[in-house]
Amino acid sequence: MTRPGWFPWLLTAVGVVCMVVPLAVVIASSFNAGTEIAVPPQGFSLRWYANAFQRERFMQSIQFSLVLATLATIASLVVGLMCSVALIRYRFPGKELVAVLINSPLIVPQVVMGMALLVLLANAGLASSFVGLGILHLILTLPYTVKVLSASLLRFPQSLEDAAIIHGAHPVTAFVQVTVPCIKPAMVAAAIFAFVTSFDNFTATQFLVWDRTTLPVEIYSYAMLETDPTVCAISTMLIVLTAVVVLAIERWAGLEMVTG
Repeated sequence: MTRPGWFPWLLTAVGVVCMVVPLAVVIASSFNAGTEIAVPPQGFSLRWYANAFQRERFMQSIQFSLVLATLATIASLVVGLMCSVALIRYRFPGKELVAVLINSPLIVPQVVMGMALLVLLANAGLASSFVGLGILHLILTLPYTVKVLSASLLRFPQSLEDAAIIHGAHPVTAFVQVTVPCIKPAMVAAAIFAFVTSFDNFTATQFLVWDRTTLPVEIYSYAMLETDPTVCAISTMLIVLTAVVVLAIERWAGLEMVTG
């Protein structure tokens, strides 16, 4: 077995540096004692973390983003699971077209997605509404849940579900009690992708927000008007929270796969 050359290791190192350095700059700037974003920091201070919690707009946008992302994740899991079952287990006219449409948010620029949905929802009277944002975030998260759940269903031995049906279980009951528990790690992974995609989305979301905004849109609006490190403090908290949640769920999912 030959060892990889230096070039793949160099590409990996460059990729890691490109991902880590911007995060390190944001984290370092969040503790800056000065009134502007600066690296290296001009002293150490937690004043910008306190400022983030003292601003009502940030607190409202965090609550709004959490509710929106949670509901979008639940809807995406339900719809994504049904779509995955249909695409993996059944044959029907237009199956390839349905798969392409589900994956279209990964191909079509989000600016186009946001503008197109704005025009459509405006004609339907749903522009600048929570329902409109929910529809947008469902569309944006659906490709990730379908991909993850479809891959899990492909590996799942359907004979286990068939055995439950043979022994008298209703097909829906067999699916819920046999298949769903077996693909639980995939559902957790799909939920993570959906939640993070919804919570972090800015490009398409900015077309549909109104007086209530999501956290990414509020951060952008604040950064356009202010130069202090408050946005760096909020970003640092999001980085730490995301890392903790992902590591905890990854450990839990890994234990589930080992003991399952």
